[in-house]
Amino acid sequence: MKNLLFAVLFSGFLANSQTYNQNYAERSNLVSQQNINTYLLEFENFGVKTTGSVANNNTYAWLKNKYLSFGYSESEISKDNFSYGGQTSSNLIVTKTGTKYPNTFIIICGHYDTVNGPGTNDNGSGIAVILEVARLLKNINTEYSIYFINFSGEEQGLIG
Repeated sequence: MKNLLFAVLFSGFLANSQTYNQNYAERSNLVSQQNINTYLLEFENFGVKTTGSVANNNTYAWLKNKYLSFGYSESEISKDNFSYGGQTSSNLIVTKTGTKYPNTFIIICGHYDTVNGPGTNDNGSGIAVILEVARLLKNINTEYSIYFINFSGEEQGLIG
């Protein structure tokens, strides 16, 4: 898992000649399987998260609170609302501004809506990893800006 997370974290950086940063390597050693499992269980406990449902909205609030607990500020978090089938839902976007290339973005994303169950694999596992990456990178300067995006509406055909 650590090797996979390290590859995800830094493949985008290295593809654009990111300067080697020992802090990144050290952060990859701090990946917590316990955190990932906890995030996944918490996510699963919201149940079926159909776009626009109470469970979907509660999951959005949970995600936002997770980012706030990591130290991201309200000004770094934005809400992108959309409507589908008479329901309103939201994508959650956290922006971590880069120090060298603030207008060039790496996107780390996944969806939090589900249709046939609590979404443990589709896509709770992705959400758990996004949260862990966001936690690990919070206090590390990155040359490139990063968008951590949690989409809703993916299950309805990439609506969000």
